[in-house]
Amino acid sequence: MKCLAINLFAVILLARGQVSQAQSLKDAQTTLKAGNWTVLRSTDTMTDKVTCTGVYRTNRGIQLSNDGLYVNIKGGIKTVTLRFGENAARPLRLPQKMERDVGAVILEGSDFADALQSNRLRLQVLTLVSGIATEDLDITGIQAAADHIKAGCPPTAGSGSAPKPQSTPASLCTDQLRANLRAAGVTERQMAAACRS
Repeated sequence: MKCLAINLFAVILLARGQVSQAQSLKDAQTTLKAGNWTVLRSTDTMTDKVTCTGVYRTNRGIQLSNDGLYVNIKGGIKTVTLRFGENAARPLRLPQKMERDVGAVILEGSDFADALQSNRLRLQVLTLVSGIATEDLDITGIQAAADHIKAGCPPTAGSGSAPKPQSTPASLCTDQLRANLRAAGVTERQMAAACRS
């Protein structure tokens, strides 16, 4: 099931042009725990680009990104109703094409902004196969997790490791040279050996 959730979001992110975020989360580093959210930091092995992903409790089928919240729904999506906190439920809406294609409710724009201001999110989804699917999520900590993601999910004290320095004082290589070497495909290990004084 974990693999399916990871693959689902890889499809979403690939389809949205965010190829680097399609990396597996299995080796990702935890950089923050806030309420019911865990922020994971992964690095693309080809580009060294850092990706930050929030995961709800241990459910990788519910993920938070820089600009959206994604909730995996089994059975195909026919209609979506959302309710934030104790406010009245939003009017029923049809799914976006992307939601239908990947089988996940996608909260972006004003829906995402409302989620960030809430501690509770309820979804009622009419599915094509399984009837009505409901989720009642305690999303406490979502704003802190989103802020941490927007900040680039820097490793915090006790998160497992310190951030890698761009260059060490005893290095022969400048940051620009390191960037050029990375672009040329030189690994960090090779670069460290070459740049030692």
